Amino acid sequence: MRYALVLCALLAGAAPTLHAQAQQLGRLFLSPQQRAQLDAQRYGPPPPDPALAAPPPPPPPAPPVELNGVVVRSSGRSTVWLNQEAQNEPHNRLARDKPGTLTLRLSNGQVVLLKPGQRYDPASGTVTEVQETPP
Repeated sequence: MRYALVLCALLAGAAPTLHAQAQQLGRLFLSPQQRAQLDAQRYGPPPPDPALAAPPPPPPPAPPVELNGVVVRSSGRSTVWLNQEAQNEPHNRLARDKPGTLTLRLSNGQVVLLKPGQRYDPASGTVTEVQETPP
């Protein structure tokens, strides 16, 4: 019992000292602002917010498409030449109501009708004859 009283007296005397030391320690962890400052010093400034960045530039316009020729076989299969390259069916659609005319569907969904010797320029949206010089 005597040891218990001595122990209680020691703890009672040490309690104000522990409380004073706890107040002197202050905050053990950093505030969010301090953490951000340390991160900036360690890793450099944070990356820019993509929502605030400038939009990417638009893609360059597609090159002109030139219809060089059309061959329709007696079997019904056909070959067309676009920009000097042979294109076999089913990559092309020949217009049934206009013989020798190609219905060309562009990547943006637009439909263009071309005859052999014509060129479509997606940048200007015009169809010209190949013999004509573009403006």
